[in-house]
Amino acid sequence: MITSRRAFFATFSAVGLALGSYDCLAQPTAFPSQPVRIIVPFPPGGLTDVLVRGLGQELQALWKQPVVVDNRPGANNIIGADLAAKSPADGHTLFFANNAMSANLYLYKKLPYDFVRDFVAVTNMVKTDQILVVPATARARTLGDFLAEAKNQPGQLKYGTYGLGSVAHLDTEELARRTDTKFIHVPYKGVTEVMLALMSGQIDFSLVGVPAAISPAQSGKIRALALAATERVSVFKDVPTFQEAGLPHFESTSWFGLLAPKATPRQAVNRIANDVAQVLARPDFQQKYVTGVGLSLLVQGPDEFARYLENDRNSFRDKVTQARVQLD
Repeated sequence: MITSRRAFFATFSAVGLALGSYDCLAQPTAFPSQPVRIIVPFPPGGLTDVLVRGLGQELQALWKQPVVVDNRPGANNIIGADLAAKSPADGHTLFFANNAMSANLYLYKKLPYDFVRDFVAVTNMVKTDQILVVPATARARTLGDFLAEAKNQPGQLKYGTYGLGSVAHLDTEELARRTDTKFIHVPYKGVTEVMLALMSGQIDFSLVGVPAAISPAQSGKIRALALAATERVSVFKDVPTFQEAGLPHFESTSWFGLLAPKATPRQAVNRIANDVAQVLARPDFQQKYVTGVGLSLLVQGPDEFARYLENDRNSFRDKVTQARVQLD
């Protein structure tokens, strides 16, 4: 037992010398001190993957350290999330997450990680609002036309999504409940397949992210009827929101932000969040990677993002329960 201050400090100094120095023990290594890896749970080349790579280049210039994008697609984002959860919690591994993190909590009975226990919110970045689209040959020209047709043909209209349990799937089922209609769900492997099926008339409608609808709408291959957001977007300035079209409080949004392993030092979390916000605030970056391609800014710091995630988890718990979807 240590019985005097002199004996205590003599013992502590000995331990410090054995491990290197007391200063090394007391002061955490400044962030970043090595290359930073951003794990992306999507294949290379997609819109959000391009966004992360553009962000990485800007952060690399700020941090004077390489920023590496590590694509780990598969299993509804679970592969990438599991890798991130088990990575060192020092700020040098980040996970580019989206709504699937919240939905998976209720879609799967067992996950190899715990969303709440294993991750800390760093910063939300962007969102993509969903827009209701139909083939160019469809008779419906407004949301009212579409819903009237759906009620006249209960259980006959087919809608496509990029997978079971996706935002588009769960929110279209919510639309059916809200409007007392029934639809047939046709899941595809990705949004590209959904758009091809829509343009060829294999399906009758879809809720898709705004970016995916821009080119087909501009070329006259599809028609946009209503935006599931609180306000219109510039790339579809003539398309009303669901609220404006007569269906209040119907929103469908996918968020994209950065998480880190739970024990990541708050100093590193704050540095990352502040630097990401600095990059996203630049008009040239926004035009190239965000608003110019149909995304919208949703920048939130660690605390605000943490509250947002809690609400998001609660929302998906209700959506999954009501849709009665289970993936395992």
